[in-house]
Amino acid sequence: MKRGFLAALLLSGASLALACSDTTSTAGAAGLSGTYDVVLANQLVFVTSQDRDELRVLDLTRSPREFIPAPNPLEPLAIPVIARPDSLTRDVGYDAAGKDVSGPYIYARSSGGRGISVVAADRARLNEVTRLATGQLITAFAAHAPVAEGAPSVLYYALQTRPEAAEQLCGPFGGGVVMRQDLPGPEGFDASALPPALPVFCLKPADTVLSMVTLPARADAADSLVVAIRNVSGTSRLVRVVADGASVEVAYKRPRPAPYAVPDYADLVDIPARLVATHPSYEVQKPKLDNGTCPAGSEEKSREDGTTYCSESWPAGRFVFAVLDELTCNSSDCEGVIALDNGPDPVAAPSPAPVLARDITGAPMLTLRPTAGLPTGLTLRTGLEVRELLADGVGYTTGIPLLGIMPSSDGKITLFRADERRAFNLDRGSDNVPLDASVSAELRDSNELTRADQFPGILVEQPGCPQVQNTTNVTAFLCNGSVPNGTYRFVFQGVLPGLVGLSRDLTQDDPALLVETSVATARGVIPGDSIILANNAGACPAVIPILRLEDQGNGLTRLYPNLSDPAVAAAAEPCASFPSFSVRAGPKVKPFVLYAGAETRDSYLQRLDVNEAYTVSTFLDYYYHADGFDLGLDPPRSPTTFAPAPLTLKITPTIGVESRLNAGDRYLVTLLPRFRRYVFGVDTTSASNLAVYTLPSSVVATDVDGSSLAYVAYPSADGVLQVALESITDNLDNLTYLRAFQ
Repeated sequence: MKRGFLAALLLSGASLALACSDTTSTAGAAGLSGTYDVVLANQLVFVTSQDRDELRVLDLTRSPREFIPAPNPLEPLAIPVIARPDSLTRDVGYDAAGKDVSGPYIYARSSGGRGISVVAADRARLNEVTRLATGQLITAFAAHAPVAEGAPSVLYYALQTRPEAAEQLCGPFGGGVVMRQDLPGPEGFDASALPPALPVFCLKPADTVLSMVTLPARADAADSLVVAIRNVSGTSRLVRVVADGASVEVAYKRPRPAPYAVPDYADLVDIPARLVATHPSYEVQKPKLDNGTCPAGSEEKSREDGTTYCSESWPAGRFVFAVLDELTCNSSDCEGVIALDNGPDPVAAPSPAPVLARDITGAPMLTLRPTAGLPTGLTLRTGLEVRELLADGVGYTTGIPLLGIMPSSDGKITLFRADERRAFNLDRGSDNVPLDASVSAELRDSNELTRADQFPGILVEQPGCPQVQNTTNVTAFLCNGSVPNGTYRFVFQGVLPGLVGLSRDLTQDDPALLVETSVATARGVIPGDSIILANNAGACPAVIPILRLEDQGNGLTRLYPNLSDPAVAAAAEPCASFPSFSVRAGPKVKPFVLYAGAETRDSYLQRLDVNEAYTVSTFLDYYYHADGFDLGLDPPRSPTTFAPAPLTLKITPTIGVESRLNAGDRYLVTLLPRFRRYVFGVDTTSASNLAVYTLPSSVVATDVDGSSLAYVAYPSADGVLQVALESITDNLDNLTYLRAFQ
C-alpha cells in the first residue's frame, strides 16, 4: 500500500515531482528524501529517508523538538538500512491492562525487496542489529513485542512465492506463505544464532498479502493474525488466521452492500481490504442512570477527587479497522474505512464468524469515508484530545477514548470516533447534546430585507420522518443524518430569469412585446403572467396581464397584453413609450419562482403553484447514524422513528395570492443538516511555506507532555508534519499549530 499506491499519486502530478520545499522547519533540517512511512516507538518517530537508504529519528522528548543528532552533533543521526526503505512496522505490545507499550524493535523493508532491516528502537541503541534475507519478494509484515520476560520479539512477513523451507508445510507448488521469525532482545544479539524462519500460513495460488496486523498475543496460545489478501483473479478477502501452520482461515464478512438497504447479516460477502489496523484497550465513560447506578456493561470507578463515574471497558483487539481495497471491490461501497468485530473476548475466545461492527447506536456501522480522494493512511490512538468547535462557535477540548486518523489523497485529514465506529458530528450544542436536523425560512421583501411581520408559508417534508420542533415560518418533518445542505428562494410573483430588461421597438406604431421562444418555453410563460414596462427612471406601476402568446415562427414569441380592464389600461397609458419590459409570474397560476441559492439565471429551478411541492431528491440515504437511530438493530425495533431509505425530500410553498405576500416577496429556505465532520487540511498557498505538503501518507499520534500530537508523512514534501490536535481548526486549511520537519 505504501510505496506503490503513493508513488502512483505522486507521479500523477508533475508539479509535485518537480517541486522543491520552501518550508521553514523550526526544528532544523534533517535532509529527508523519500518520507513514505513513519512509525512510533518509545516517543521516537522513525521516518524513512528512502533515497538515502536510511532512517531518521525525531525525538519527541526533546525541547525544542528535533531529530536525534549523530555523534557529530552538526548532523542528524542516520540509521543505515536496506536499500530504498518505504515501509515500516514495529513490535506492537500490550501490558496486562491491554494498554499499548513499545517493543524492542522496529522493522524496515522496501517495495519489491527481499530483505528486512531489524532496528533497535531503544534510544540508547538506535542501530540496525541485523538484516534478514528472505530470498523471496516480501509484500507485507507485522510484529509483536515479547509476551513474557525472556520471550522473543516475533516478526511475521508475507512472501509472494514459497521458499524451500515452506515446502514441507505448504507443498512445492501454489501460492506464497507467511513466515515467522523469532528475534531475541538486542542485548548480546547474535545474528548467526538466529533460529530459522518458520512457515505458519500457506497462501492460495495467485494470492498476495497487502497488509497484516497481529492481534494481542499471549504466552499460552498461538498468535493470531489478520491478513488482507488480494488474488490476481480480481478478488480480495480479509481473514483471521492462527499462526500454527494449519492454514485455517476465519473470514471476516460484511452484509452485501446495496444502495439504500438496511444491511442484512443473513447475506454476507468477503471484504476487500488493503490496509488493516487494530487498537489497545480503552474505556468509555457512561452517564449514571436516574437511580444512581451504572448502566449494564459498565462498572463504577473512582476519580482522584473521590467522585465516581461509570466506565465501559473495551479490550485490545476487539475491532479490526480496514481500509477498503478499491481495486478489487465490486460493490457500491468501495472507499473508506470499516470496522470488524472480533467479539467481546478477542484474545481468549474470538468470534468464529467476525462481521461488520455495529456503531454506538446499535446499527450496522456506515463506511467512514474521506470527503474526497482515497485513504492513504490510518492510525488508532487512545488518550488523545481534540479541539471541537461546536455550534456555539466556541472551541472545546475533548478527550476521545479511541481516535481514528485517516489522511487521504486529496490532501485532507479526517478524524473519526473509532470508539463509536462513526464520524464526528461537531454540530452539537455547548451542552454536548446533538442538534436535530432543521430548516429555517426567513420572509424577505423584494429588496432582500427581512420583513417585520414573519408568518408560516413553507412545508419541508421527508415522508415517514418525525416532526421537527421549534422551527420558524416552516413546518418540517425530517430524519437526522439524511438531510442535505441547501438554500432555496421561493420568490412570489418573481421576475422570470432571462425575461428581464427586454427591448421594445418604439419606431413602430404598436411596439410588439417579443421574447425568445426558447426562453418563454423554458420559463413556462403563460396567460395571466404579468408584463412590467420600464425606463431609465424605473418600473411602470402598472401590472399588465398577458392575454395570450403567439409564436412568430422566427424564434420569437409575441406577448399580447390584456388591457380589457379599464383600470389597467389607464395605469399603463403613461408608460406606453417605455423602451423595455420584463415578465413576472402571475398571481394565480404558478406564482412562485424557485431558485437554488441566489436569484440568478443559472440557479433557476422551476415555477410552482401554491401547495405544489418541489422535490429536492427522491434518493437520499443516511450518511450518519444520529443518536437514537433505530433501523437495522438486533433485535429489530418496531415501529421505528427513522424512515427507511431511500428518502424523499420535498419543499412546498403553502400560501399564495390571498395571503399577505406582496409581489417580489420571498422565503429564503435553508436546510440545516446539523452535521459537520472533522476534516481539516493544510494551507498550501505559496505564502504559507507549506506549499508542497499536498499528499499525506501514513500517520502516527501520541500524547507528548499533555499535548495531543499527530505526525504525518508527506512524500510530496520529503517531510513530516506535526499537527497539534487540541488546537487545529476543522473544515479549514490550517497554517498555525503545524510544524514541518524536513
